[in-house]
Amino acid sequence: MKLTNAHHCSKAATIPILLALILAVGCRQEPSGNDPTKPAGQPKIGYVLHGLNDFTQIIKQGAEDAARAEGVSINVVGPAGFATADAIAMFEGMAQKPVNGLVVVPMPGEVWVTPIRQATQAGIPVLTANVTSPGSTATTWFGQDEYASGVILATELLKFLTAQNKHEGRVVVGMCAPGVGVLVERYEGFKKGMSGTKFQITQPFDVNTENTANYAAWENLAGANPEMAAVVGLCSMDLPNLAKLKERTKGQWLVAGYDLGRETLDAIKAGTIQVAVGQHPYLQGYLPVVALARHLRDKQPLPQGWIDVGTEVVTRDNVELIHGRETDAKMQTQWYADHVATQFADLNAAAKPLPKAKN
Repeated sequence: MKLTNAHHCSKAATIPILLALILAVGCRQEPSGNDPTKPAGQPKIGYVLHGLNDFTQIIKQGAEDAARAEGVSINVVGPAGFATADAIAMFEGMAQKPVNGLVVVPMPGEVWVTPIRQATQAGIPVLTANVTSPGSTATTWFGQDEYASGVILATELLKFLTAQNKHEGRVVVGMCAPGVGVLVERYEGFKKGMSGTKFQITQPFDVNTENTANYAAWENLAGANPEMAAVVGLCSMDLPNLAKLKERTKGQWLVAGYDLGRETLDAIKAGTIQVAVGQHPYLQGYLPVVALARHLRDKQPLPQGWIDVGTEVVTRDNVELIHGRETDAKMQTQWYADHVATQFADLNAAAKPLPKAKN
């Protein structure tokens, strides 16, 4: 390239000096800063999780896979514990850097109304996932129909109880973050699904989000309810701890709950857990990043309302089909790439009004 430029510049010496100088300067200029491969030209997206654990790691992977696929920059953060104040501080810090768009898991939703409003007033679009924030200025929520998922969980648990000829008894329910809207919806849906039976459904006990405290809370509940027919955990950390507790104490109670981490799937394979419902956390990471990327880069309008990521039921009958996808990152990325292409090609067309509370 230097030889070609030198040759071109030498020819310029035969024309008027002023023009030659202009051409010579032009020969020495570097390309302008419009190289689309430079990171500085990429839209910057921040994603704030409500906490860090195995479940949110899948959200993180989905967000990072989407950023690679869409050619945007992503920074996924979250507090080591599920401390709302820490998450809000991270969110506000990202908004001040600034980033071009934000996604957040706003737990609890009512506390996030002001931070989200401040970000959108500053011109930063905000999307939410996993936990709703009614009344906020976030454009879109990505999650499952929580009430319906509770009904589904009850329906599936009843099948196992009936198979064991159990038609009455106490079902103990735990809620890791009491009062959080999506968890309340799950509980209300579960109660609806169990209505008309002779089973006694407890009020949701506070079982904590921190893993050690969560195990201790379930241990106390199991000790206080030795004759319970089943236990139901509404959060991702519940089922792994319940599986360990059941094995340690030789418990005869059935176990049902949420989310499809490796330990949960292993316990379903072993028969320790009877049923789990999954909410596609990968999509809760992937889809909002896609929506923001296309809005920021291509000026596509953001979806308005709710993107339903769907609910999966996993039992011993189908756990082998799900296990590889949920425990192998490469397999997960490929499976979801195909799933997104067929089910979520047009996010604006997929958007619908937020599900209304049914309790």
